[in-house]
Amino acid sequence: MPKWIVRTSGYQKLLISLFCAGVCYAATQLLHISGSTRIILCWDVFAIAMISMSWLLFFNTTAAQQHEIVKRQDDDVRVIFAIVLSSVCISLAGTVLLIVSGAESVFDQDLRTVATLAAVTTSWILLHTIFTIRYAHLYHNFDNIKTGKEGGGIDFPDAAKPDYIDFAYFSFVIGMTFQVSDVTISSKTVRRFVLLHSLISFVFNTIIVALTVNVIAGISK
Repeated sequence: MPKWIVRTSGYQKLLISLFCAGVCYAATQLLHISGSTRIILCWDVFAIAMISMSWLLFFNTTAAQQHEIVKRQDDDVRVIFAIVLSSVCISLAGTVLLIVSGAESVFDQDLRTVATLAAVTTSWILLHTIFTIRYAHLYHNFDNIKTGKEGGGIDFPDAAKPDYIDFAYFSFVIGMTFQVSDVTISSKTVRRFVLLHSLISFVFNTIIVALTVNVIAGISK
């Protein structure tokens, strides 16, 4: 596993993503792209950076390693979770405003369409990615549960300890179906997060369908 991704805290991932977004803003400013389109492009870059670093950790962490990694990165997870979740919701609202506003040129309109579709996609993936991380921390009991055990609250059907990909499965299934499938929840704290996740996902998916129809209708004109 790349050692730097393990040593990188949630705050550092956030700062790296913000730096990438800042570079994008400066680059697009030189191209004289309209302000609203530039902002949504910066969000795309920010989200892609956060998703990339998170999934790099997911794919390179075993179930045996996860306990220590979660423990090391637990101090800032709640703050990062709140910041990123708020950012995802704000970005979706910004995307709606971007669609209803007019473009300054044909190039800007085409770029805006691509940026909007990318923003919708990356926001959806990032939403369930941060819930993946949150579920992993809740499972390992370093947050609100504190049972003294190595893990619990989310019971997978096999006996093996879950890794990040298992929690990603749990998170994305909720995001797509609003239910927990074959996984059992045995913690009130986790159950509340699943309820929050399901409600946000329902609203998010409804808006995504409306935005997609709007964008496709705009392209066909």
